[in-house]
Amino acid sequence: MLTKFLETIRQRITRPLQYYQDICVRCGACIDACHFYVASGNPAHIPAYRMMLVKKLLQDSGNGRKRKGILGWYRETGMASERMVTELRQALWECTGCRRCSVFCPFDLDTALMVNVGRYALLQEGMGMEMVAEIGNAEVSKGEIIDALKEFYVDQLRELEGRLREEWGVPDLRIPVDEPARVLYVPVVGEHAIIPLAKIFHAAKESWTLSMFTATNHSFFVGDIEKAKQAAHWIVQEARRLGAQVIAYAECGHATRTLLNFWDYWFGEEIKGIQRVSVVQLVASYLQEGRIQVRPGAFDVPMTYHDPCNLGRNAGIFEEPRMLIRAVATDFRELTPSRELNWCCGGGGGMIAEPDMFEVRMKGGRPKVEQIQRTGARWVVTACENCKTQLADLSDRYGLGVEIKGAVDLIADALVV
Repeated sequence: MLTKFLETIRQRITRPLQYYQDICVRCGACIDACHFYVASGNPAHIPAYRMMLVKKLLQDSGNGRKRKGILGWYRETGMASERMVTELRQALWECTGCRRCSVFCPFDLDTALMVNVGRYALLQEGMGMEMVAEIGNAEVSKGEIIDALKEFYVDQLRELEGRLREEWGVPDLRIPVDEPARVLYVPVVGEHAIIPLAKIFHAAKESWTLSMFTATNHSFFVGDIEKAKQAAHWIVQEARRLGAQVIAYAECGHATRTLLNFWDYWFGEEIKGIQRVSVVQLVASYLQEGRIQVRPGAFDVPMTYHDPCNLGRNAGIFEEPRMLIRAVATDFRELTPSRELNWCCGGGGGMIAEPDMFEVRMKGGRPKVEQIQRTGARWVVTACENCKTQLADLSDRYGLGVEIKGAVDLIADALVV
């Protein structure tokens, strides 16, 4: 039982992860930091317990020594196939990796790293987010067949380009793809991620091109770092081939975290000289430099901003989205708490892509619902695709009656052209 899980865990325990396991003193500082535990009261959702569970499993056997451990106890009681599997699933999959617990930890332990290792190990046993893993596999495979997809993709973009020219009355508007340019824009799936940026790039007179790939990296969600790295590498190769000086990722939290926090380690010299930014940062720079103009006070609606965990707490992007909102809003209201201490929306970690996780994320999102209700806002602005979906679902489930907006969308809708 769980032989592959234990073997994989042992192979992937790095020195920092071993340190995390050994240094955690179960002080309890992380307990009330987890939105899932606050909403459910389930001990499997306590960050320190997630860490302890993996450690206890590893202590079950090894190096020829017989150890009872938690796995041995489960075997003795005959619950190895039920309770243990349930606890492992809850501890390792019912976690968004938001790292709010790390902010409250006196030792700054990164539970999310251990969760990712545990998730990958569970997948080896066929116990996990198989759908998320398959999407990740498709993102890796796409690079191998990209030439065959190009004609279809370009045809779709030309159709979209013609429609936007007519709707906006801008006959010279272009959506370039796979062309040499200063900025390589990497969208998420869907024209909604392309339209506002096409408008903004045109207004800023930017030299840009659309990537043939998407920013999302589902292999990262399941802890398969080698595949996550390969999916990102297609974009690195594309950027170098097109001579891009800037890679700008769409409003996508986990993708931006990999872009800013992992690429140096993954690719080193290969990305030297290429600036990497969230599109939120790029559009904010256009405003600061006067390359685009917007209508001040364009939206007379009370609105608040949800800091995506991976964009804010895990990548330090706090000021730029607020700059965009304040440029066009008359009534901006901060959530309490916000920024580093902001509550996770409950939809990250790959949960959006797994239908079976819907009720889990609805329950885990209750602290966020209460935050929003206290502001009295009618619009909730954010800068992450998963957050937008989760917040919209929470609004429907709990009757919030709020509209969900993207930070960049606000600027596109308020542009002076």
